[in-house]
Amino acid sequence: MPDPIHATRGFDKALPPVPVQDAVRRLLAYCTEPRSGWGAYDLAGAHARAAGLFNHVSAWSLLWANALNGQVVLDNVAAFQPDWQSQYATILSRIPIDSDVNAGDTALVDSVTDACFFGFPGVWGPKITKVGALYRPAAIPVLDGHVAAAFGFGREAFTIGARERRDRIHRVVRALATCLTEQAESLQAVYDGVAGTVPEIKAVPALRVLDMILWTSQDDTYKRRPKQGARWIDRPVQDRIPFESFAFHPLASAAHC
Repeated sequence: MPDPIHATRGFDKALPPVPVQDAVRRLLAYCTEPRSGWGAYDLAGAHARAAGLFNHVSAWSLLWANALNGQVVLDNVAAFQPDWQSQYATILSRIPIDSDVNAGDTALVDSVTDACFFGFPGVWGPKITKVGALYRPAAIPVLDGHVAAAFGFGREAFTIGARERRDRIHRVVRALATCLTEQAESLQAVYDGVAGTVPEIKAVPALRVLDMILWTSQDDTYKRRPKQGARWIDRPVQDRIPFESFAFHPLASAAHC
């Protein structure tokens, strides 16, 4: 059995290593749960990229974060002014399409850190990374409260502060990139364990798979509320959600009189 997945090595009070078999069980539950982000965010996002929807930035771009419970509100969209849109587009453009975040590529790690650090009042790390991860899914991680807690930080670690927030983001980006390189065999074992039931997992970058492992594993450490259901590791695997379920359907051209 490959080594447990340990993306949080070197961080105090962090999530312990996740055994591969536990990661597989959690991902099978997550990727067959209709109310998780798997369909509405990951599968729909893949269709949106293929359709070219992520070739530009607009105020409405923020709304994509809501597919992963980003909690973007009208005030956030209204506040995303053209100058900020242009700045964010420039930052994203510095990250090559389909580039995998690599700890050995200092310039790339810095560019990813810039993308995760970007924000404005009301829209910081958790919201903006749920947007950025759709534009550059192999390079930009989703940094929400669960991921902050998994690395031993407070849940608001990617929201509050300035210098400290950037340092935390940079450290986490490097740690994730290092894990992707050093634990490629373990992550491949996760892919193999999930793909028999959810073949769509093969189309998802390793960074996103690692994020889902960390998120579900951290979520399982919390006391459950009745409406949340069982822990991910204990949930039964449901029916597969086909990739085509979130395909785009073009409108028929209107006939000219």
